[in-house]
Amino acid sequence: MTPLFLAALLAAAPPAPSAAPASSSDFLKQRLGTTAVAQVFAPGVPALSLADKRVAWSLTLAAHAGEDIAYAQLGWKLVPAKRLLESVYLFGREGQGAAFDAQLANYLVRFYGHTGNHDQVTGQKFVPEFTPEQLEAAAVRALKAGAPLGVKDEAALKAWLADLRPTLFDAAFEPQLTSKAPPPGQDLLTASANTAYGLGVTMKDLEGFSEKYPLDSRVVKQDGKLVEQVFRAGTPDGKVAPGLFAGELARVNGHLGEAMRSAAPAQRAALGKLVRFFQTGDLKDWDAYNIAWLKVDPAVDANLGFIETYVDPRGHKGQWEALVNYRDAKENRIMELMGRRAQYFEDRLPWPQKYKRKKVAPPVAKAINLITTYPQPPAGINLPNEQHIRERYGSKSVMVTNVMEAASALVRLPMAMELSPTQEERAQAARFSVTARKWLVAFHEVLGHASGQVDPKLKGQSPSAFLREYDNTLEEARADLVALWHAFDPALAELSPDHEAIARQMYRDFLAEGLTNLRSVETGDSFEEDHQRGHQMTVTYLREKGAVAQKVVDGRTYWTVTDHARMREAVGELLSKLMVIKATGDYEGIRALVQEKGIHFEPALRDEITARVKRLDVPSMLLISSPRLVPVLDAKGQVVDVKVDESQDFIAQHLERSLLGRLPAAEATRVAASVAASPEALREAYRALPAP
Repeated sequence: MTPLFLAALLAAAPPAPSAAPASSSDFLKQRLGTTAVAQVFAPGVPALSLADKRVAWSLTLAAHAGEDIAYAQLGWKLVPAKRLLESVYLFGREGQGAAFDAQLANYLVRFYGHTGNHDQVTGQKFVPEFTPEQLEAAAVRALKAGAPLGVKDEAALKAWLADLRPTLFDAAFEPQLTSKAPPPGQDLLTASANTAYGLGVTMKDLEGFSEKYPLDSRVVKQDGKLVEQVFRAGTPDGKVAPGLFAGELARVNGHLGEAMRSAAPAQRAALGKLVRFFQTGDLKDWDAYNIAWLKVDPAVDANLGFIETYVDPRGHKGQWEALVNYRDAKENRIMELMGRRAQYFEDRLPWPQKYKRKKVAPPVAKAINLITTYPQPPAGINLPNEQHIRERYGSKSVMVTNVMEAASALVRLPMAMELSPTQEERAQAARFSVTARKWLVAFHEVLGHASGQVDPKLKGQSPSAFLREYDNTLEEARADLVALWHAFDPALAELSPDHEAIARQMYRDFLAEGLTNLRSVETGDSFEEDHQRGHQMTVTYLREKGAVAQKVVDGRTYWTVTDHARMREAVGELLSKLMVIKATGDYEGIRALVQEKGIHFEPALRDEITARVKRLDVPSMLLISSPRLVPVLDAKGQVVDVKVDESQDFIAQHLERSLLGRLPAAEATRVAASVAASPEALREAYRALPAP
């Protein structure tokens, strides 16, 4: 793809509301420098039953109600900073000048896009282009205009702004979201800006401390002792007291209760168990929910809760996650094959027989479209993460079709073309890259994360307890390697006569992704993010084995497959090593691999790739804009339909989410049905909010 063609693609106007995308250019919604906002589509919503539409709407409100929890987990003062920025945008920017207006909008896009002020990929902090003085002038204007800022006068406002100033404007204050290579004098916890552990809590403090709520609590010091602050709403009978995020979780549960009214019996029972978990925070209730969730396969589903542990330097604390989806039947063939033949693929893995699962529970595997998502969703999901549930009850694996379509059109396919050294390989990329990506994600999620079993010597403990900060890196690399190992399996001939060509493209695209990862780390020579560390470790291993070569053609660097059979053999070797390390909880084994092969890269190569991407004008960051669901009410205020609007501005979408997330179910539904989706229309609804 030429830069000129790509520029035309990226500059195209957004599609008409509710229209399925006709071409790749339909995806681009907004472009801010190297960041692009992409619209995803939900063409299947109109065909859902009324009951499923009501479930989708209530789950969407539950997602919005918990969103501030995610911000609070990523920074100590991000929720008040978010309130301030939203109030200034709605009430205080007029009269401040076009430059400030543009700078505020750009910062808000990044702030919403990364759920705070740290880049979600690199973990590095970013700061606004506008000054503290400009923000103060706009905040004073907002206060006078009636913004619900929660301060009594201008003096209190200025004191509040001074308190928030380091969080917003000082790049050296809390510079890294999650630090896995802390500077001298600090450790993994004290050097990390996230709030998984209280201020001053160190790794040494945690030695010998037994956590009853390792997934859903914050460990803090109180009177010199470590205490777990559990994330829970409390039970109605008062037997379990409210905990951290009680108000948000109570609103989440209110929306889940509404969803239960329309859900089928099995899904209703599962949602009831999720409500119970949010009340108690007890991991036994979380297990009960996950087991019930695995047994149902509704048309509309969700991932709600404290799920992924990437942000915690120790890999224990779950971050709030909320994704609402529906089944995409037309893309289901690859998922159905893997679910149907899961035991076949497990038996053919290259690691020792004793670590292969003997009775693989058929996973729930399906292609989905997201209805409601945070701005950087995954292309595939495999849950639950709890190993003991996977081994006994199986897992649920999904490929996220509408996210993959947007990413392929705007980023992956152009990059695959740029990083293919020959005309023949560029032609192969144009033909097979999109399918190869879908197959890799399907294998990664359906079979990769769900495969294998641990050594009995671990006595039922999760490998993460032993592998600690390297657990997520290992697991992501292992899942990718499972995909690469199975890519040439003859069973895939069932899906396409071109299955071997697609497998070869999967190998080439994996190397291309390794190069494109470099551009995300703007300074330094180290990866911090788990997926990127795992990817770098794998490519380094393959290069050392002679399966991958670094070549320069016409002044451009490429990573190329020297021989596909040799690369598959090397893939099998590393995959077997990682499985044995996981199964035995070998901390020193994974530490050595990651430290030696997964962290450092050549800055000169990063600079070259960055320059090439800049010339190509491919966005380095893709943020996803969800379809907007609009409830249609009857005279009694009951939802009788749900419409889809795909024209909503990215900032307006998040302003509306912030608004709806602070309202109880009935009021949130009424406001969503009656308030237009523009910032101007939202202003009055915000004015009516109680002050925080």
